[in-house]
Amino acid sequence: MTLDLMRLLGPSRRDPIWEAEKQGWRGYVLGSTGCHYRRGSRLADAWQRGFAAAARSSDPVGLML
Repeated sequence: MTLDLMRLLGPSRRDPIWEAEKQGWRGYVLGSTGCHYRRGSRLADAWQRGFAAAARSSDPVGLML
């Protein structure tokens, strides 16, 4: 069995939930408390999870996603 490393390390499909969580974390670090996703949506929930995780972190800037 052989593995194609270029395929494994190449670009992959973007995950909108992961991107929203990263934006929430960055929002906390940069002082932005406003989420631009529709309230109650999966993306807004993911943004809030990222924001809350950064708030609980001991070093949100150093651990920025």
